[in-house]
Amino acid sequence: MKPIPLNLQTLYADVAQRVGHDIARAATISRRLEGGQRRLYATFSDKRQIYLGTAGEADAEAKAAAHQRAAADAKLTRKTVSVLKRAGVPAPDLATGKLLAVLSAAGLFERGVTLIGTVAFQLYPCPLGAFLSAAAMQTQDADLAISRLAIPQVAGAEPIEKTLQRADPSFAAAMSRDDKLPKRFRAASGFEVDVLTTLGRTAGPVSIKGIASAATPLRFMDYLLEDTIDVVALYGPGVLVRVPDPARFAVHKLIVAHHRPAHTRKAGKDLWQARELIDLFERDDPGRIEDALDNARKRGPQWRQAIAASLRTFTPARAS
Repeated sequence: MKPIPLNLQTLYADVAQRVGHDIARAATISRRLEGGQRRLYATFSDKRQIYLGTAGEADAEAKAAAHQRAAADAKLTRKTVSVLKRAGVPAPDLATGKLLAVLSAAGLFERGVTLIGTVAFQLYPCPLGAFLSAAAMQTQDADLAISRLAIPQVAGAEPIEKTLQRADPSFAAAMSRDDKLPKRFRAASGFEVDVLTTLGRTAGPVSIKGIASAATPLRFMDYLLEDTIDVVALYGPGVLVRVPDPARFAVHKLIVAHHRPAHTRKAGKDLWQARELIDLFERDDPGRIEDALDNARKRGPQWRQAIAASLRTFTPARAS
């Protein structure tokens, strides 16, 4: 497992420090003559537009200046992102990058939504300072998870289908006959987005009216969502994304792999990703993975059994 060179890690840290901390978002400012007055508008990268006020008014001009400063900063950060990508640092493909950008711009990660699954795994190399296996990063779907406790935080957000269509207009709800609200969305390319949540008293889909969606409850999801971090996806000027703590991600993969049908492609991929991360932590930060394993093992015999069974696929010595 090859370390990412220190100079590239420093550049990434610089991007991470800049992204997501501006009060105003980067935007192009336009001035239009309407009703005899010149109006100020801000247009964002996802084509959304907002009215700022009348030209010459102090508040409107201050807002316009803030958006312009953010745009200038974004231009500089975009150059750094390009340098990192040219140096071979992993970055999302175009479709995934657009998807993450619109989700972040909609404020969903700030409101408690967490990106999980392989797309999250794709974002771990820079925060962990090491290249991970490209084969373990291949995917045609993205999983978004929100705990039941966080669901009220998305109240007032726009329907998620509309948000996804800013990334790809072909995104549409993929509803089954019994669905009242969609919990999966599919683009014409075949790319899918699933909405997931933690288990509760009922096993059926959970309504998330704030984004006009439902969510599929899954076992063990509570463990994954209890500890999350912010990372930057290398797309455009950088996109701030919330993902699970990578140590917990690895342990969660051990558990879900054990509960999938044996020898399936998904089970194999789960174990591959778990092993990549566990090997890295054992080399660079063994205490971090041990803490994550201990936390999961204390949750009951089924948790311990699943972890031990998956670790035995690596080497018997790890199953303790």
